[in-house]
Amino acid sequence: MEPAIRYRADGSIDTAYYMARGRHMRSCQCHKLARDGAARGGGLVARLVGLLRSGAVWPVAAGRSH
Repeated sequence: MEPAIRYRADGSIDTAYYMARGRHMRSCQCHKLARDGAARGGGLVARLVGLLRSGAVWPVAAGRSH
């Protein structure tokens, strides 16, 4: 169950908290993917290049700018 929404003292939603939380979650996922890739022996650089070419990370690198 999702915890209650965090609010700032002025009554607005604490967006800074949720942005920091999202950055942390993305960082954790990136580290997990890097560890899993290294454990499989695929090579981290090769996997990152594959992500770039697929357009999952940076669509312009795959020729998909729109």
